[in-house]
Parts: sequence; structure tokens; C-alpha cells
Amino acid sequence: MTVVVIFNIFFALLLGMIIAMQFLLQRTLHRSLYYYRNAVFIAGILFLSMLMLSLYSYLLSCLMETKELTLRYLFIEFVRFPKRFSVFAIPLFTVICLIISISNLALIRHEGLRLKNILGVVLGILVIGGTVAIHAASSLVESQILTREGILGNPYFVALHTYLNLFLLLMMCYFECFFLGTVVMAYLAARQKPRYDKDFIIILGCSIDKKGGLRPLLKARTNRAIRYAWDQEIATGKPVTYIPSGGQGEDEIMSEGSAMELYLLAHGAESEEVHAEKRSRNTYENFLFSKQIIDELNPEAKVCFATTNYHMFRSGVLAKRVGLDAEGIASRTKWYFWPNGFVREFFAILDLQKKEHLLATGIIFAGCFILAIFALIFRLKA
Repeated sequence: MTVVVIFNIFFALLLGMIIAMQFLLQRTLHRSLYYYRNAVFIAGILFLSMLMLSLYSYLLSCLMETKELTLRYLFIEFVRFPKRFSVFAIPLFTVICLIISISNLALIRHEGLRLKNILGVVLGILVIGGTVAIHAASSLVESQILTREGILGNPYFVALHTYLNLFLLLMMCYFECFFLGTVVMAYLAARQKPRYDKDFIIILGCSIDKKGGLRPLLKARTNRAIRYAWDQEIATGKPVTYIPSGGQGEDEIMSEGSAMELYLLAHGAESEEVHAEKRSRNTYENFLFSKQIIDELNPEAKVCFATTNYHMFRSGVLAKRVGLDAEGIASRTKWYFWPNGFVREFFAILDLQKKEHLLATGIIFAGCFILAIFALIFRLKA
């Protein structure tokens, strides 16, 4: 009877999580996509759903085989779950890293060997290499250390090994789930189609060539902004004011904002339709200084921004930080560039929210420590 009750509880929890994830994702599509918590939410739902599914399958096996179910065995299944999750994730991340690594080879061929051009290899080492290393180290400790006389029967050493290993595996699961959550949000953000009701369009800058011309990446962003402005004016008759945004780098003869301004004027824009922002040094400052221009011209304006597809999600998050409720317009790039570009964005998002990730690490560590204490007390009493 107890098995049936617990079985029904876990089934209801699993079904509830799946419905909640579908509902909240649909709700997200009708609101802003650019909330960092969306990626966190998807990561959490993914992990908890897999956990519930694992425990549900264990309960089902108990029911089918009429095995005795106790809280002790359920607790053991919970502790074993991160190890299983990390093993099951290896094939998925192997495929992902292989695809990114292939794009890295093409990228190196076109742009040369640089650290930022081998991020697919770095990701593969972190995820696949890290998982294999944790499992190998755990097996080594179990076979070479815990089997020694005086240690095997010591519950303190066993608990320390078990829950340190659990902490490392949970951190790997955390990293993997957050990566997949970011992938989902980046995909949704890149496919967003803004409404034709905007007053301003911010064009996010990137490097220009030695003569002040737009490189392919920046030209694609600017052309995408021009196309959107034309489409909006045709559809609604409402014109858009351009804000090309970007400062001057040490190796650039002019600011990126000025270079885009000249390009826009040469492609039909009137001088009063272009207000260049020429001070920013990064994406955050792109939005911060552009917002200052917008607030001076029209504080109630509706805004969108143009950037490359892989850059959309992080850009939207940064726009939120400066108080801009903006929609994004994605420009495309070469097939071999965007996978590596996305990985670079992912690491940038990790750094962007490092305090939150450090807090999560502390919570996971504290949880593992508490589990170790409870398990140790249970064993001592037993």
C-alpha cells in the first residue's frame, strides 16, 4: 500500500513539472524572452524532471517486482541519480561538442588558431573530460583506498568520499543543465520577430576594418536593421530612428558608431534619422549610452536592437539591466561561426551572473554536507 501511495505521489509530481514547464515556456513566448531566470528555470525543471523520472522508474520496478520499498533505499536512489545523469549526458554532449569542434576547424581555417576559436574543444574537455575524470577518481579511491584495512569500515571516510563525489557530480549536472537551458533560450531569442511599432533601433557594434569599413559581422547587423526599418515603414508607415552604437578601439581609425552612421547615410538614411553612440566599449555600455540618447529624444519610445543570432539572448539580458524593454532582431552569420560564438556567449553569461552561480555552488555543497551528516548518523545508529 505504501508503495502505491508513493508511486502516485511521484507520478503526480512528474506530470505536474512537465505541465508547468510547457505552460511557463508558452507564457515566456508572449512576454520578454530576455530574463536570465528563464534559463535557470528550464535548467531546474530539466534536472528535477529527470530526477522524478529516475525515482518514478525505481518505484515502478518495486511495484512490478513486489520488492520492499523503504526510505533508506529511496534515499540511496536519490544519491545515485547524479552519477547516472552525468553518464547519460555524455553521448548528448559528445555530439554537441563534436559539432562545435567541426565548426572550430573551419573557423581556424578562416581566422587562424586562437583561444577563442577552440571553445568547442574547451567545452568538450570541461564536460566530457570532467565527467570521466570524476568517475575515474571515484573508482580509484574505492579500489585503492577505501579497501584498505582500517578505512573500509570507517563510516567517516566512506561518507566523505560518497558526498564529495556527489557534490562534484551535482556541480557537473548543474553546469550541463544550465547549458541546455541557455541553448533553449538562445534559440527562442534568435527566432523572435518584433512587432512593427518601434521608434528606435539600436545596432550593436563590433570591430571594423583598418579603413573604417564594416566587417561582414557588423555589416550583417546593419543590413538587418535597415531591412527591418523598411519593412516597418511599408507595413505601418512609421519611420525608425537608428542608433548605431560602438566606441573606438585602439586599432580603429574611428568609432564603430561613426562607421555604421556613414554606412546608413550611404544606404538611404537621412541625417536626422541617425543618432550615433560613439563611447561604448562593450554590450552593456552599448545599451546604457544608447538609452541616454533615447531618453533625451523620447522617453516613452519603443525600442528594438539588431545583433547577430548567437548574441541575442545575452544582449537582451543586458538591455534589461539598463532598463530597456527591447525586442531583438537577429542577423545571420557563417555556419562555422555561430556555434563557437554561442559557446563564447555561454561563458560570458556564466561570468555575467557569477554571484548567483557561486551562491548555487554554496547551496549544493551545503546540501551534500547535510546529506552526509544524516547518512552518517543513520549508519551509526544502525
